[in-house]
Amino acid sequence: MRKTQLALGALVLAGLAGIEPARADYDYPWCIQGAAYDYPGDCSYQTREQCLASVSGRKGYCGQNPAFLLARPPLQPSPRGRRFPPA
Repeated sequence: MRKTQLALGALVLAGLAGIEPARADYDYPWCIQGAAYDYPGDCSYQTREQCLASVSGRKGYCGQNPAFLLARPPLQPSPRGRRFPPA
């Protein structure tokens, strides 16, 4: 009986050792921002609509995640807007 309990205990401990805590390293484009939130805010929203629904009734506002704004490649000018002198 003791061997069975020891084996079962070892299995439970081995299973618990492999469990990792939930990861919270998300970085989505929309954040709840305001005085109640650290910079850049609660950036756990994929769309503006999700952010607006979550901020409803709370102090704060929705803003774009600054990390996403800085990570965007710069916009290239449209070739249609250029005019070349006649040759």
